[in-house]
Amino acid sequence: MNTRLVSAGILIVSILVVATVAAAQSVEPRIARDREFADGAELEPNLAHGAELFQTCAACHGEDGRGTDDGEIPAIAGQHGSVLLKQLTDFRHEQRWNERMQNFTDRHHLAGAQDLTDVAAYVAQLPRFPPSGKGIGDGQNLDDGASVYFRLCERCHGPLGQGDLLRNRPRLAGQHYAYLLRQLQETAAGQRPGMNRAHVDMLKEVRASEMRGVADYLSRVSPDLSAVKR
Repeated sequence: MNTRLVSAGILIVSILVVATVAAAQSVEPRIARDREFADGAELEPNLAHGAELFQTCAACHGEDGRGTDDGEIPAIAGQHGSVLLKQLTDFRHEQRWNERMQNFTDRHHLAGAQDLTDVAAYVAQLPRFPPSGKGIGDGQNLDDGASVYFRLCERCHGPLGQGDLLRNRPRLAGQHYAYLLRQLQETAAGQRPGMNRAHVDMLKEVRASEMRGVADYLSRVSPDLSAVKR
């Protein structure tokens, strides 16, 4: 048999094997994430235990869960428990990337689904707060951003960015501008592997100025109907 044909055949087989392994590796973390999320969602949360676990989180997010105005640390107080549980399992199973969060969601800090559920439930019941006027955008793209939000985002996230507990849609209203913008940009760039594919494709079509406007709009509104003026 021609040695070139043999070599080519071996090469093709090797490529197929590598592709199959890579595909399996990309799917397995998602399966593990989905399984742990489902397990956690069925558990009865222990808020007292969640409060104990939150002390580790409070070192960055603050005792009130408000994060930092510069958007380096997001506000998490009052976020829907389903969303918090999803994000914790995303970090834990390599479906969202952040070295600090991946470290603090490992099994050394959060041993199992019960721990994840407990801390998510505790954070969810922390008082949500109206926007303070800090951590908002410059207002230059605000009108365009509001228009884009109502055209593309309202159906899932609600007219006031209140999200949806049962559909696992995050509450976005009042979140820090810089954090919101970074998440929009990272999602569009494919840097949030746990994100829904349709959501990624949609954001790829949004212009940079429109993203700034959407983030600015959301940073100024709150489900309690308050808002930060220009």
